[in-house]
Amino acid sequence: MPLLRSRRTLAVALASFLTLGGSVLAAAPASAADAPTDVKDASCTVGDPRDLCAPVGELLDVRIGDVHPTQPSLGYDEVYYKLGRYDTALSKDAINKKFADWCEANGQQDAASAQPDATLTDPSTFACTVPVGSETPDTIAPMKTVVIGPQGVLYLTDGHHTLTSFLEDSGPDVHVRLRVLGNLSGLSDADFWAAMQANKWTWLRDVNGDAITPAQLPANVGLANFEDDRFRSILYFARDIGYSADGAVPFQEFYWGTWLRTRPDIPVAAWNQDDWAGSLALVKQLTQAQVALGAGAVVDPQSGYTAGDLSVLSAWNDGKAESKGEWAKLAKPYTDAKPGKLAYMTEYRLRHVAPAPTAPAAPAAPAVSVGGASPAGAHVALTWTAPADGGSAITGYTVSLGAGRAAEVDARSTSFTFDGVAPGTYAATVTAHNAVGSTASAAASVVVADPAAVRGAVTISGDLRAGGAVTVSASGLAADASGFIVEVHSTPVSLGTAGTDAAGAFALQGTLPATLPAGTHTVTVSFGGTTVASTEFTVAPSGTGGSAPGSGAGDSGSGGTGSGASGAGSAAAGSLATTGSAAPLGLGAAGVVALAAGALLLARRRRAGV
Repeated sequence: MPLLRSRRTLAVALASFLTLGGSVLAAAPASAADAPTDVKDASCTVGDPRDLCAPVGELLDVRIGDVHPTQPSLGYDEVYYKLGRYDTALSKDAINKKFADWCEANGQQDAASAQPDATLTDPSTFACTVPVGSETPDTIAPMKTVVIGPQGVLYLTDGHHTLTSFLEDSGPDVHVRLRVLGNLSGLSDADFWAAMQANKWTWLRDVNGDAITPAQLPANVGLANFEDDRFRSILYFARDIGYSADGAVPFQEFYWGTWLRTRPDIPVAAWNQDDWAGSLALVKQLTQAQVALGAGAVVDPQSGYTAGDLSVLSAWNDGKAESKGEWAKLAKPYTDAKPGKLAYMTEYRLRHVAPAPTAPAAPAAPAVSVGGASPAGAHVALTWTAPADGGSAITGYTVSLGAGRAAEVDARSTSFTFDGVAPGTYAATVTAHNAVGSTASAAASVVVADPAAVRGAVTISGDLRAGGAVTVSASGLAADASGFIVEVHSTPVSLGTAGTDAAGAFALQGTLPATLPAGTHTVTVSFGGTTVASTEFTVAPSGTGGSAPGSGAGDSGSGGTGSGASGAGSAAAGSLATTGSAAPLGLGAAGVVALAAGALLLARRRRAGV
C-alpha cells in the first residue's frame, strides 16, 4: 500500500534538517562544489506535484522495483545478514527486524508493533514509533536517498543493500519513502552522468576496481542484478570497530575496499563466509589494520580520500575493551539470545545459500624429478594433483622454479617440465587460479647436481692398435646425463659422445685413429670442459696381434709347406688390455731358425741318395 507524500506536514522537519546540513548533502568533496544539484526539467512549475519536479529534500514514496541503482555490486553478505534477521525461523527479535529497518528507512525511527501476519507490502499491519508527519531531523537523517534524472527516472544513491533486502524478502512492490538528494531532470543524459560523477553520487567501478560506464549499471535492485563484492561485505561487519559508518562519504565501504584489495596479508579472497569463527577473526585482523593506518594514509589513490576522510577510528573498537562496544555485539554466536551480525549471516548462508566460491585450495607441494642433464642444463619435471576448486572452476596454474623461471599452464594439465636448468638449488611451487583468486602450494626443494662435479672411472678394451675397434666403458659418473665427450690424448682425438644410464655408466664403441702411434696414451671422459674420468693404455706397434677384446694376438705366417699357429696372451675381462709385448716376437725368430735347419738336413739327404 503506497504511502502518499505530504509536503506540508514535512516542511518544518525538512527545513530543520537542511539547515543543520544533512550528512549526505554535506559529504560532497571540495572538487564537487560547482557541480549542479538542482536543475529541474523545463516543464516544472512552482508547486508542481509531479515527482519529476520534486525539490531537493522532498520525501518521495516509491515502489522499490522502480528505482535504478548507481553502483554495479553489493556485499551479498550484508544482505544475507539482514535476511537472517527477517527469516521467521532464524530471527530472535521480539519484532521482526524488517519492520524496524523499514520504519527507519521511511523516516519513522523504529518499529513499535507488528501483527502476526504483518508484511512490508502492507504498512497498515505494523506501526512505527514516529507517525508520518511527525518526522524530525534525526529521523530523516538515516533515510535512503534518490536523485531525479532525465525523464523523471529515479536513481538510488544510498540504500542499495536495504532495498535489495526488502525485495528479496517481500518482492518489488514494497513502497518506501526516499529523500531527494538532487534533481537533475533538466539535464541531458551526458550532463546528468557528468554531474553524478562530479558529485560522487555514483560508483562506477566493478568488483575488481576497474572502471565501468553508466550503461553497465543494473536496471533494478535485487541480488540477481548485482555482482557480489566480498571486500564490501567484510567491511560492513567492520563498522564502528575499525571505522565509523557515519555517511560522511557516499560509497564509503567501496573506497575502503580499494585499499583492502592491496592487502593480500588480509586474506579476504580466501574468506569462507560459512565459517563464523574464521569470519570473526578476519574482521578483527581487518579492523586492526585500518586503525594502524593513521588518519593521513591515502586509502583510495584515485579519489585521494584518506583514512581520516573515510572516518577511521583512532583506536580499535573505539577504544573499548573486547568485552564491550561494537566488537562485543559482533562476537556473539547464533546460540546467544542476541546473536551478532556475523552469526546471523553465517546461519542464513548455511540454511539458504550455496557456499560462496573461494580461491582454490592450496595444491600439495609438487613432486619433482630431475634428469636428462647435459652441458645445456637438466630437465626438471614437476607433477601435482589438482586441488579443490573452491566452488569456482580452476582456470589455470602458474608453475615456478626459483625466482627466474615461471610458466603458465592450462587447467587440464597437472605436469610441466623445465628444460635447460643449470646446476643449483631451487624452490618449486604451483599456484592454482580461479575466478575468485589464486593460492600457491608449499615449495618443494629441487637440487640439480652438476655432472662435472661427479668423478668416475673409465676403461678401454678391444683391438688396441691404430685403427682398431675398441670399447670405452665408464662408471660412477652422474646418472642420466648426456654430452660426455670421450677423447684419446696426448693430441686430443674424439672417439665420440655418450650418455649415462640410471647407474651412471656407459659403454661407447669406437675406433682408434689410424695414425695413432704405438706407445702409452690416455683416454679421458669430460663434461662441459671438465675431465671426470681418465686412464692410460698402451697401443701396440703396427703388425702385432690383439684383435680379440681384452687380448693381444700374433700374426699367422708360412714358408714352403710349413705353417705356424698364432700365439696368444690374454688379459682379464674388464681390465685395461695390454698388447705389443716381446713374447710373440721371440717365438717368431725360433720358428725361422727351425725352418732353416730342416731345409739344410733335407739337402744333405738328397745328396746322399736317401
